[in-house]
Amino acid sequence: MVQFETYLTNYKDDVYRVAYYYTKNRDDAEDLVQEAFMRAFRFFNRFKPDTNFKSWILKIMRNIYITNIKKNKNIVEIPKTSEQYAALDQNLEDKMIDEIRENQVKEAIQLLPDDFKEVVILCDIEGMTYEDIAKVTKIPVGTVRSRLHRGRLLLKERLLKRE
Repeated sequence: MVQFETYLTNYKDDVYRVAYYYTKNRDDAEDLVQEAFMRAFRFFNRFKPDTNFKSWILKIMRNIYITNIKKNKNIVEIPKTSEQYAALDQNLEDKMIDEIRENQVKEAIQLLPDDFKEVVILCDIEGMTYEDIAKVTKIPVGTVRSRLHRGRLLLKERLLKRE
């Protein structure tokens, strides 16, 4: 099981980021990640080593999330806390502007319809290939491409409206 521990170490942050975008809540995201890795561990004997572990674990997590939504699991949003600024070489005003822009992008992504939001997150934030996204979401590659294109256009439109 050393192999599984390696995968866990390498991908837990990536999986958490996607979970956070799904749940919009740190605690729920951590619970979702934990449940996904527990299920992956239980079925690790079914994982094919020559395939993409990240796609496999994200598919597991997505299925858990969808199942929880279907069970009407209430996901409560908790307000974000401001993070301390670490770098001293950039002035506070620049950092605040960067944070505001980042929050605007995150908010705009959250406002996208779920079908578009999911592919935008998986491609543009997680860096997954169209093929891997198609496997995770169980949709054709062409549909991934069209949803990504439309999602990016909607995102651009919303961000331009804010300015």
